[in-house]
Amino acid sequence: MEVATKRGSAINRTDLRALVNGQYSGDSNALIDLLAADLLEEVTDRLHDEISDADSDVLVGKPARKVIADRLAELLMRDVSTCTTARHRSLPTSKLSPEEVISQTGMSKTTLYRADHTKFYSVVPAGMKNGRAYPAWQFFGDVPSHLPRVLAILSRKSRIQVNTFFVSEQSALNELSPAEVLAGLPFEDRGMIEPAQSRILSMSDEARLNKVIALAQMEVASHQ
Repeated sequence: MEVATKRGSAINRTDLRALVNGQYSGDSNALIDLLAADLLEEVTDRLHDEISDADSDVLVGKPARKVIADRLAELLMRDVSTCTTARHRSLPTSKLSPEEVISQTGMSKTTLYRADHTKFYSVVPAGMKNGRAYPAWQFFGDVPSHLPRVLAILSRKSRIQVNTFFVSEQSALNELSPAEVLAGLPFEDRGMIEPAQSRILSMSDEARLNKVIALAQMEVASHQ
């Protein structure tokens, strides 16, 4: 469902649910700002007969919207981030069914399937000839916001090839996998982390993303 506004925009409830779950793949700040603007507009509409035009202008102005947006971000995002960091120190190696992804992220089935191979990727479930299973690591933390840039480079690769690229250790990454470098965390079944590997995992998001992008470009070029 969507919450429509007078400005012709809309807030998707599943996007809000994904934001609260720490799984929103879009611009979180833009979504929060839109929600703040909608809330303030709703207040001015309901109190139209009780407040002056000057007060109404103050309520819908940028300063008031920023105050509300900052508070919403604190309420909706801070605790999720803290809990996620506390619970997870490594990447999961499991695979999720479409239903599990939908439950975890708040996406609709249509949105999930349309995003396959562009925002996320799937593999054929073990022991089956058809179907979709989604490696769970790609829905962790900030990975959903970075993954599309890498998938765009690998767009002509098969699902098996894409998964093999992400989960295979690479000498160029000090024997880390691209998935681990992209997320900045080791897989849960990895043993001891070497100092050189730890340094890579501790790099900035952009630096780690650039490493994975460069490796993906090399992967594509080597098979042309």
